Amino acid sequence: SLESLESLESLESLESLELIAQQIGNACREVGFFYIINHGVDNQSISKLFSLGHQFFEQSIELKNSINMKNNPIFRGYFEVGGELTSLRPDHKEGLYFGAELDSTHPLVIAKTPMHGPNLWPTQLEFKEFPNVVLNYMSELTKLGHILMTGIGLSLGLKHDFFSKCFTSEPFTPFRLFYYPSDPIGTHEDGIERWGVGKHTDYGVLTILAQDNVGGLQVQNRKGDWIEAPPVPNSFIVNIGDMLEIWVKGYYTATPHRVKNIRSEKNRLSVPFFFDPPFDALITPLDLNLKDSNNNNNNNNSTNSTNSKNYDKPIHYGSYILQKVQNNFPELVDQSHKINQ
Repeated sequence: SLESLESLESLESLESLELIAQQIGNACREVGFFYIINHGVDNQSISKLFSLGHQFFEQSIELKNSINMKNNPIFRGYFEVGGELTSLRPDHKEGLYFGAELDSTHPLVIAKTPMHGPNLWPTQLEFKEFPNVVLNYMSELTKLGHILMTGIGLSLGLKHDFFSKCFTSEPFTPFRLFYYPSDPIGTHEDGIERWGVGKHTDYGVLTILAQDNVGGLQVQNRKGDWIEAPPVPNSFIVNIGDMLEIWVKGYYTATPHRVKNIRSEKNRLSVPFFFDPPFDALITPLDLNLKDSNNNNNNNNSTNSTNSKNYDKPIHYGSYILQKVQNNFPELVDQSHKINQ
């Protein structure tokens, strides 16, 4: 089962740090996923976001396509069911891509930095609150991300401000709303089982996920078995991404997960927030001298790995995530901003 951290707010007050850091460390080593409650994020912020999210996805396809990301060079906006791929297979979901709101005068926008710029918002009157609700939520989750990284740093024997000073002082924070329609058929046309999102690991440092009460998220444990990650009221699910795994040379590993759509008439809404390094960060694996009982000290061929990772060479985060997103939306590659070499 997934571990639950019940007193996360103590990290913010710097009390009981060793206990919480130990819990985080155990969860990161044993599963790579864990629940957090008493997280300090306003429940009203979460409920408003989910209410507007459901309202948007229940609109006509014409309204949703008015902010389709096909009209956007930085992968912001709406995509239709099947519009995003995982391992070359269309996911049975639709979604909205958001990020930090940057206007045309921002240096990163002027430089046409990939995945940076303004968001696309629905203009209809009933969605006038959407920008404030989304951006306020992102701000709260950014604060939570810093708190979690404090605990992760301590769990690795580092100073509490190690990551905030060295790597995540200005995090890159992609944000998504994913809507998984019920799927009574459950297979692709060729008979292969269909998933809301197929088996994958996340690309960055941390993912902080809020989900409704429908269920469907599955996590692969260290033995290779798939376990359910059922909804827990007033909680977030946190998981490790590829960049954190590379930073710590596999001491913590990014855990594969997937979503199975419900066959009944229930549609699932989930909202993953990604707390990542700055886009131009060079991720240099750290020499922590930690022994890993689960991965046999930096063995990156364990059963829970979806792809081999090189723990010996630095990796440019922006290039890494851009390539991953382009793989998910191959039709949009030509129109998207590129990294200047």
